[in-house]
Amino acid sequence: MPTAETATTAETQPDNPPPPARPPRRRLTIAVAVALSAAAAAAAALLAYATTRDDDPAPPERHVPTAAVTYTVQGSGNAHVTYLGNSPKGTATTLPDAELPWTTTVDVPRRKDATLTVVLPADGTRATCTLAVAGQHRQRATATGPHGRATCTAELDHRPNRDAPR
Repeated sequence: MPTAETATTAETQPDNPPPPARPPRRRLTIAVAVALSAAAAAAAALLAYATTRDDDPAPPERHVPTAAVTYTVQGSGNAHVTYLGNSPKGTATTLPDAELPWTTTVDVPRRKDATLTVVLPADGTRATCTLAVAGQHRQRATATGPHGRATCTAELDHRPNRDAPR
């Protein structure tokens, strides 16, 4: 028969022992987050290095095919002259008070059309513009009177010059 002492011991020792202690999930979550952050930072640093290296050679400069264009304005006094110049983008050059007679030869990108515009001042009388491509006359126009206007335009051969260096 159990004694009182035995009953007390039975009450203090349960039949099922408690489960073993688990490591807290919070520590595991923090450890995974730190590992992922470190991996992401390393990948970002590697990508930044790969895209900003200076040891790669620069791409070769692209040759823009051009044509020699001679613009001429005959007359006396001054005039407002605008022509397509030799900028790589083919933008116009403006001379608001060009002294006449005036002439220039420039290389114009072949993807553009050669254009020369003359506008006479208020006291203007007469001015003639001419345009030649590679030494061949292409167009002539005449402006007369106050604020008279003349425009010369020539389509350039848009194919590359076979004699040009590549």
